[in-house]
Amino acid sequence: MAKGIKVNASEVIERLKASTSTTTDIDLANYFEVSNKAISSWRTRNSIPLEFLLQACAGTGEKIDYFLFGEAFPRQQTESLETRIDDFWITTMKLTGERILIEILEKHAPEELAFMDAEETLAKGESIGMAMLIFADFIERKKKELVDSGRMTNDEFKEYIRNVDRYDLPYFARAIKHRNKNGPQ
Repeated sequence: MAKGIKVNASEVIERLKASTSTTTDIDLANYFEVSNKAISSWRTRNSIPLEFLLQACAGTGEKIDYFLFGEAFPRQQTESLETRIDDFWITTMKLTGERILIEILEKHAPEELAFMDAEETLAKGESIGMAMLIFADFIERKKKELVDSGRMTNDEFKEYIRNVDRYDLPYFARAIKHRNKNGPQ
């Protein structure tokens, strides 16, 4: 979890169980396709990997705030994410994320790829795939809100989506410029 956010992993796990219709740690582990020791480890470390929270969001339609803080915000009146994204799409996006990760690393950081084991590649790739799935859902909801309502044209919407969350680009530009001056970090 992000540093600075205080959550109780046991409470988050209980909310995950309630939302995924599981009752035991073993059931929840099966839902996430991890060992039951992973769930115990989350409690012990008081930390739950973000990819599993995102997977739960994708699978249940709940917002991440609910899992983290127990705040149940009203759901939108549109169909839930669960009805739009089934297990096939979740699996497809995980595999796509893994393939994208491998291709990017092969091209830009082959030495990093050479030292990654299959399990690490799979985990990072699945995380990328789930992030893509969540972002695709975000785009779909925003399109309904902005384009379908007539508040934006398709071209304006494309530009809006390109710039979503890009407020930190100047920071990255400075970081890259600094990195180039001092060589690889």
